[in-house]
Amino acid sequence: MRKLFIFLVLVVVAGAMTSCLEYKEPQYSPQIYSSLFYVNPQFKGDSVVGAKDTLDIIYDADDDSYELDTVYLGDTVMFASTYYTVANNLVAVEMKWDTTEMNLWYVTTADIDKALLKTDTVGHYTCTMRFKPGYNRVTFPVYFTPKERGGMQLKLSVESDSDFPMHSVLIYIPAIEATQED
Repeated sequence: MRKLFIFLVLVVVAGAMTSCLEYKEPQYSPQIYSSLFYVNPQFKGDSVVGAKDTLDIIYDADDDSYELDTVYLGDTVMFASTYYTVANNLVAVEMKWDTTEMNLWYVTTADIDKALLKTDTVGHYTCTMRFKPGYNRVTFPVYFTPKERGGMQLKLSVESDSDFPMHSVLIYIPAIEATQED
């Protein structure tokens, strides 16, 4: 009888301990995706129907960055960027660039504008978009045009409310002058 009593006490204690554990949603690191990088894209509505070229992008494991093919001065490059937080809330999206090296602009939709808490532009080279809770993905086109020869950098970041809140991607962009043959 004593063994049965001890067994029942252990079952009750084990049940009480497991019922106290709080269920927590899985946590994910936010992600950044991009489309192809189109040079001087041509559109039909909101779809790219042609371009002068598409640029390769290569991952560099040495410094955890990406390098884009060479861009010519005077060309406009467009890509669609997606910021995704899987099952967590999207908190912010940030882009950083040097305005002395390139012009950069982006286009948001009315739906994206409704999801924003506010948009801060800090200094001459940063755009931060902050989002209301309840959103986990945003996609919009980004355009840039190099202003001078040399190397440029574009840093894209996304922040979520997960245990792994921040993810960033650094892109190096070489720019040169076009020759007569180009």
